[in-house]
Amino acid sequence: MNRFERGISMVELLVTIVIFAVGLLGVASLQMFTLKMNTNADVRTRASLLAGDIVERMRANPLQYASYDMSFDQCLAAVTEDPDASSDIAVTDKRQWCARLDRDLPGGAASVDFDNGVATVTVRWQEREGREQVDAEGVGTGSEWSTSEFVMRGRLE
Repeated sequence: MNRFERGISMVELLVTIVIFAVGLLGVASLQMFTLKMNTNADVRTRASLLAGDIVERMRANPLQYASYDMSFDQCLAAVTEDPDASSDIAVTDKRQWCARLDRDLPGGAASVDFDNGVATVTVRWQEREGREQVDAEGVGTGSEWSTSEFVMRGRLE
């Protein structure tokens, strides 16, 4: 090569393209991970707001604090109850709240326990982990799911 030849060789160009492609793959992977974590943060925020919502419903109905007690199974059953079956405020609040929980949280379930003037609300839901699952052939099958839980305690009396 004499001193008047300028430009880049084909090998240099290919190395540059490979380095650039690897960088783009890393950025795309980071973007996918960020989207998953943002979705999880949104679900956690909704779980926190829902827990606060049932505590506020209880505060608005002080004569029926104990009526808000329910297990996870009772909350799941409340979603399918007939809306006109009861005129009781606590029953209506629980049905509406459990229906919203079922709608807003993936795999959502909750329990409420009232004891000695303190309401303990436990909200569970499913969320995606950051890890990818791979089957026996090495093919990606999607993100791994885990159960998350949020517990709120509020003094009502």
